[in-house]
Amino acid sequence: MKVDELTFGQFLNYKTEWNDALQRSGDNHIFLTWEWLSTWWEHFGDDRILCLITVKDEGKLIAAAPLMSSSYKLAGLKLKKMEFMGTPAADYQTFLLTEQKEECAKMMVDYANSKALPWDCIEFVDVPEDSETIKALNACSTKKLKLAERNLHICPYIILPTKFEDYFQGLGSNWRRNMRRWEKRLKNDFKVNFCIHNNLDTLDKAMKTFFYLHQIKWESEERVGAFSDPKFRDFHLNVARSFAEKGWLNLSFLTLNDEPVSAIYAFKYRNKMFNYLTGFDPKYSDYRVGHILFLYSIKNSIENGLREFDFMRGDESYKQQWNTLIRNNKEVRAIKKRIVPVVYDFIKTKDSLTPLINSLGKRLSTAKIQ
Repeated sequence: MKVDELTFGQFLNYKTEWNDALQRSGDNHIFLTWEWLSTWWEHFGDDRILCLITVKDEGKLIAAAPLMSSSYKLAGLKLKKMEFMGTPAADYQTFLLTEQKEECAKMMVDYANSKALPWDCIEFVDVPEDSETIKALNACSTKKLKLAERNLHICPYIILPTKFEDYFQGLGSNWRRNMRRWEKRLKNDFKVNFCIHNNLDTLDKAMKTFFYLHQIKWESEERVGAFSDPKFRDFHLNVARSFAEKGWLNLSFLTLNDEPVSAIYAFKYRNKMFNYLTGFDPKYSDYRVGHILFLYSIKNSIENGLREFDFMRGDESYKQQWNTLIRNNKEVRAIKKRIVPVVYDFIKTKDSLTPLINSLGKRLSTAKIQ
């Protein structure tokens, strides 16, 4: 086996080989696709050091680690992190592992540690607890490089049955009664329509409508929405175009009298629905338009034969109403015994202080220094 490194220019010409290997990987998810990673780096790669490690066996790609080194500043502290390419925009982050997984993971971590990336802190976040990557990373921990693991985010999800009626009957009786009442009231007062946008020619307009619905909801609560950052908006416009061409985009709207009032920006990939972000007009909050749209979206997922509806990271209370199961995202980390990373690690691992660091969620306008 041979370990090597790709430049971004090489990666741009690596689409077929990367996605073919991804199909053989146990950790095959939307955030590890060539389309997501290449688009993210084009928008956010400035002032970061790319370390895209590959392992080949007789010329065949069998493993890869999309890593980077980023410089951060928090409370006057400056430090370099080794982290996954795409942090923190991706809800799930893993290696690409197809065979000889633990050995490949060790080779890639050793390569990044000894040859490629400057770091004060290794911070691999949002690694699913049931992933092959978390098992492989556990095997990478040594006396020289001690990797510690902890739970980071809760990720609710639904295992979908084959019939919507079976799913609906499994919900709590109060929730079923409320959903029927809210839907009836809505249909009495408006012409109601559920639609999934699939017209490439008007996709940008539809995405901008979604951005508006997301922002107006957050701004009504005097909070900063994800799309207040123009760079983040441009990134997702390009992601949406790329995913739409592949059939992965699932941008759904609830319209009242032909006016979009609620939206779900999601990705359909490998028989799963990945719910990324939502938005709705607060003027219609009494009609529970967000809940109604989730009901229709889950029903549509079942009718299209999907096996899972993934709400992804975040323990918002509304997710609990949908008869969800829970999986955890892990964080795997290591620090160098220097004063800045040690102080940072103390802050980071204190539950009362982590909101200070993670408060921006999916937004990328963090305190990354130039």
